[in-house]
Amino acid sequence: MSRVQKYPLLTPLSRIDRHDQLPQGVVELGRFLDSRPQLRERLYLLVKHEDHLALLISYHSGPKNQYYCKQYDLPLKALSWFPWALEEFRKPPAEGGLHAGAMTSKDMDVDGEMLCVQSTTDGYALVNRSRNKQGTASNYDPVDISLSWTFLYELGFLALWRSLGEKYERGEL
Repeated sequence: MSRVQKYPLLTPLSRIDRHDQLPQGVVELGRFLDSRPQLRERLYLLVKHEDHLALLISYHSGPKNQYYCKQYDLPLKALSWFPWALEEFRKPPAEGGLHAGAMTSKDMDVDGEMLCVQSTTDGYALVNRSRNKQGTASNYDPVDISLSWTFLYELGFLALWRSLGEKYERGEL
């Protein structure tokens, strides 16, 4: 699928290579361990990094149990925006939601970064069209984080995200 760059790309945040060795000035906001037996254990770490939000997902994989730490950069305001946007995305058309069958919300300016919510086969994706994924400077590949319905709602990751969003809105972060 061809991706079209609609907005200027922002400079990427500096790379965090390990969740357990955060650079000076990076502040952990919250963590969530996904230890479902059918998946490899993954740690989700939300950090304040260069006055932005970085979501770090770390895990081990492969025949040599190699360590990985993926980084997804967002504006800090995404802490309060994402739970609201997800709720709006899920509203039925009769309650002011998107038309039936809609797969993506409109792009919204969230502190100068263009974000949207999309439907996936088993949940939702948070997309930042103003930033490229780490390591893809030559091609446009927007930051997108896929989160399953089970992970968000049944396991409680959305509750953690929402509580951090409330702290952000109160000026506590």
